[in-house]
Amino acid sequence: MDERLQNVAMEGNVDALYSALAEDPYVLERIDQVPFVTTPLHTAAREGKIHFAKEILNLKPSFAWKRDHLGRSPLHLALEGKHLQEGLSPRDLDLEEKYQELVTWLIKHDSEVVRVKAKGMVTPLHYAAQLDDESSLADFLYVSPLSIEELTVKSETVLHVAVKNGSLKAFKVLLGWLRRFNKEEILKWKDEEGNNPLHTAVSADQPEMVKLLIGYLKVNIKNSKGLTALDIFYVRRCQGLVDAAVGDILLAANAKTARQLHRPSLRDAKRTLLVEYFSGGLPFSEKILKRFSLGYRRVDEVPLEVRNVLLVVAILIATATYQAALSPPGGYWQDNGNPQPAANNTGISNTTAATISNTTSTSFNTEPSEQHAAGEMILGSSEQLSFLTFNSLAFFTSVCFISTLVVGLPFYSIIIAMTSWMEFSYYSSIRETIGDSGSFFVGFFIFFLVVSFLATYCIPSFLASQHSKLTRHGLRKNLRLGSFEQTKI
Repeated sequence: MDERLQNVAMEGNVDALYSALAEDPYVLERIDQVPFVTTPLHTAAREGKIHFAKEILNLKPSFAWKRDHLGRSPLHLALEGKHLQEGLSPRDLDLEEKYQELVTWLIKHDSEVVRVKAKGMVTPLHYAAQLDDESSLADFLYVSPLSIEELTVKSETVLHVAVKNGSLKAFKVLLGWLRRFNKEEILKWKDEEGNNPLHTAVSADQPEMVKLLIGYLKVNIKNSKGLTALDIFYVRRCQGLVDAAVGDILLAANAKTARQLHRPSLRDAKRTLLVEYFSGGLPFSEKILKRFSLGYRRVDEVPLEVRNVLLVVAILIATATYQAALSPPGGYWQDNGNPQPAANNTGISNTTAATISNTTSTSFNTEPSEQHAAGEMILGSSEQLSFLTFNSLAFFTSVCFISTLVVGLPFYSIIIAMTSWMEFSYYSSIRETIGDSGSFFVGFFIFFLVVSFLATYCIPSFLASQHSKLTRHGLRKNLRLGSFEQTKI
């Protein structure tokens, strides 16, 4: 970086900054072209020069995403500067507040800077957990909830980082956030050694964290080495690295060693599942879906933008066909028609017959010409039955398509329930419309409706079970929590 700007940033001299820009308008542009560089914003963030940092951020917003030779962003350095002020004199406490204000300003400018990864793939969220900075941690989770999914180079979550560093306050914030937003599943994520946060808490001698985690995790889960939390405690206890209180907590929770469980390790079990999954033959349902080029992996390959367009088209078709079923061509009868039997004219004089004929004719002018019931279709022809058949086929296909495109997304089960209720209401409406004539074609059409209803429910349900199976076998780790968002770097 330009030496003059370096000194100006350290001093926080805004006037000198603009003087340098007047002499060389492209000085910031040249800095921005360097992939990894210590920008004036880095220096100002490290030194706590908040006004200078705001000026630089206003002039060059892209500096917030720049990383130095260690991969650190200005937000990393602001957190580091804030941490260095803790426990110092009252004068330095004012400086700590300035650092906090700078942190707040940076994430207000762009919340996604919380996900910038430094050396070791450590994000500012990981760094805040490491420093036990619960206030910054809460702010980061508020502005960027997806940042909690980021992993370090050792596949550690922010919970692993907090536990390893004994950051109890930060750990409680994280645990409360996961509980409040129903993300407890993240507690089960494991690092590269197969340790979940409970294993890590036992190894790091954190009894209070162990006590908190036992309420959320199964105490006898094994890591990649086949060791349970109690096994880890005994190993660390022999080394004199763990207090006996940790063991008491585990035993009170009915913890067992791997030998007591007599079960294969989780990794072995997962390998067995994978072997069985790939070695086994395709069931009949998968063969049918494969023939029609369906399957969760094929659906998952569709880009999110394309999915959105397809969903809009499918929803429009479902809406149009549903409305067409409620308003068929020709409409419905509004009343019941029960024509009187023909009069017997035998033995009646011509005059009397003519009188009766006129009276009968007059009375039938106000009655329909055939027997029917209110609510039935007026045009009850074979063409009308063809219309309902193709309309129903389009409706059930579009609903099935909608359910298929949302497989694996959050609240998928609720979507399936809603579409099933809509299909059932459609089926009930059609049954009420065509009535019970006893015709072979009507019976076949009803059978077609039932089969279509079952197919539109079974196909997405099968794809959902396939998605769950792949997740359970460890093949879908890149789409945790249904996130399609990509990290901006």
